[in-house]
Amino acid sequence: MDYNLNGRTIKIPDKDIQNLQKTLELSEKEAIETWLSDNDYISDETVEELSEKAKKNRITATVHQAKAENSQKKERKPREKKENPLKKEIIETIFTVLNEKYGAKITNAEKYIDFSVNELEFTVNLVQHRPKK
Repeated sequence: MDYNLNGRTIKIPDKDIQNLQKTLELSEKEAIETWLSDNDYISDETVEELSEKAKKNRITATVHQAKAENSQKKERKPREKKENPLKKEIIETIFTVLNEKYGAKITNAEKYIDFSVNELEFTVNLVQHRPKK
């Protein structure tokens, strides 16, 4: 359907008009006005008024906006590393064996040992698993 709005021709899909008439029980004229309002060709005072109220009440705010605002307010504390003497002892024990045989190097006192054999590089990574529940 072609609709003339202030000298401007607007193509409105007939299915949209029929759908509005059925679902909202509107006349053809009301359905056309609703479609024009929904597609920002004309403005409806009640819709604008309700939209303004929603903005004031932050109803239209997205979750992402709220998260962004909250994340800016919080300051994270620096993480304190807990020393694990058992892991340190295990790494030192493994290191002594590997160092005698291959010339190893500890890169992290509680986690990594690097060594090479026949020009191939290796890393031992010590991982402590959480106890099963």
